[in-house]
Formats: sequence, structure tokens, C-alpha cells
Amino acid sequence: MTNQAPAATADPRAALARTLGSIRPLVTMERDGLVLIALVVAGSRAADYLAFETAASTNAIEVHELADGSVGTVEAVTKQQAVVLFAGDTITGGKQNRIINITMWLAANTTTRIPVSCLEAHRWDSGSRFSSGRKVDYELRARVNRSVGEQARAEAAMPRPSGQRSFRSDQGAVWSEISAREVRAGSASPTASLHDLYARESGDLAAFSRAFPCPPGANGLAVGIGGKLVAVEVFDAPETLAAQWHRLVEGAASAHLDHRRAVAAGAIVPPSHRHPDPGALGRMLGRTSTALAGAVVSPSVGEGSDIRLAGIRVSGSALVRGDRVVHLELFRVEA
Repeated sequence: MTNQAPAATADPRAALARTLGSIRPLVTMERDGLVLIALVVAGSRAADYLAFETAASTNAIEVHELADGSVGTVEAVTKQQAVVLFAGDTITGGKQNRIINITMWLAANTTTRIPVSCLEAHRWDSGSRFSSGRKVDYELRARVNRSVGEQARAEAAMPRPSGQRSFRSDQGAVWSEISAREVRAGSASPTASLHDLYARESGDLAAFSRAFPCPPGANGLAVGIGGKLVAVEVFDAPETLAAQWHRLVEGAASAHLDHRRAVAAGAIVPPSHRHPDPGALGRMLGRTSTALAGAVVSPSVGEGSDIRLAGIRVSGSALVRGDRVVHLELFRVEA
């Protein structure tokens, strides 16, 4: 059975506008210049799906290469429960490791082709099946998100009858960024694998994870790096955030470590202050609300509507299913 998207919700923009208006800070935490702000969002509910890493560990989903092989597409087969794959999740194994480009709600007992990007440039072997890997860091996620959004806007200018998007990213830009990170880190992987670089950071990442416990009741997270608020991420259920928390902290810490290396290498200007100012969260949410009017809305892969946002100093995306914002991710865009 091939997964087909049902009719989109009547007004996904209105659902997202309500969520944006209800986001509030809960508690702020800091370690060594990395700032995490736990968020609460009105209208949260119990999760009636499995997150991808849980589904993969219990064989509730199988992800494998297409028979003819494709860098930008793999196939997912769900079993008896719905599964949500979040943008930034990774799959390891197969012919090469990949990042999931967008958030997708896959109904039970469906087979779906999903858009991905490669995270290692020099491997294409005989592997077929994938396992769940760690999340990609927030900086690289921001780059993939902007790239997918640019492609969506280009496709919207030449609409297809179905309204379906390809959700492709700029693969060459992803490989170039991984190469630049290896240079900054002073290490190289035989296959230019991002996961190999993450493995070398594992000790530092574990220390950050211990420093940031997940606050009870939170269902969102804002990330401050280099004195600026760089990302906001919201889930529809507190238990989803709690299950994702240590993976999100790893993603924030990896971006923070790479930012420090970029400053040391002279690639970016050193920050003028350590923490984002108190109005940073409100400004990002306000700019997102303004950008909502011009957002590209289309059927997602699987169920629900995909919203692509681009505004002044902000880009992002959301998956809306019915009146529910399943997942929202926002990223700072430098002027």
C-alpha cells in the first residue's frame, strides 16, 4: 500500500498562528556559553504516534534503499502504528547515511518514499537497511531547512496539479559544509561522514547532556549560541520532547562546538555578548507570524500540511495535521 496524503486541514496557517501566539519560556539553562530555553505551548496533547527512533528500535518501521538506489529518496514501511519522522533525524547504514529532510506523519500499514540528503560523500556500498541515528546539529539543520524551502518556493512558482513538493535540498551544499567542518575540527573521515565527526565529540556532548535536564511539562526548546537565539523547536506533546530531549541537546552542543571552532579559525566574528537578550524569543516568533502570510503551504509527504516559512531573519517549517501543529522548527537567518 502506498501512502497518500489525505485532504489538507482547512486552515493550517490558523493552526500555526495559534501555536506561535501561545509559546512561552519556562526555564533558561546555560553551560559554557550554550543557552537552552525550555518552552511551554498551550494546547498540547498526548502523542498518538511513535517517534522514528522508538519505532525503529521496536521494528514498527523499516527504512530501506530503493531497488535502483537513490541519493535523495529512500522508502519507509510502517506496521501497526503511525510513525512521525522529524526533520533532522538521521538514518545510518544503507548505501550511505542520510538526514530526513522534513517532518512526516506516516500512517500505519503504509509504504512511503521519503526525501533525504546524504551525510557522507565517499560511500556507496551494498547496504540496504537503515537504523535510527542521532539528530543532526541545529546549524546544519538550518541549512537543509532553508534549502528545502527555497526549492519549495521555486516549485510553487511552477505549480503541479497535485500541489506536491519534492522537498529536495542542495546536496552539494551539505557535502561542502561537512568538509568545512572537518577542516575546522582538524580531523577527516575516510568517507567524509558527519557521524564520524560527531563520534569524536562524544565526550563533550555527554557533558552537555548531563548539564541540561529536561524540565517537566515542557514541549519546546529555544537554542542560544554565540549570544544569539539561533533556533526554536516545538512538539505537540510533552512526552515527545522528553523522549527527544537528549538528542536535541546533542544537536545544540554540536552546533555550539562548531561555532567555537569557527570563531577560533577566524571564519566568523567573535560574539559581543554571551547570552541572547531577553527580547530575542519574542522577536523571532513575531517575525515568524509576519512571514506566515507568505508561507508556501502544500500537502506533506504522508498526512497533513507542510508549511515553509521565510521572513526577516527567520526561516522554518511546520507539519500541521488537522488543527494540530505536530512539529515546528525555526532558525535564525543572518542579515
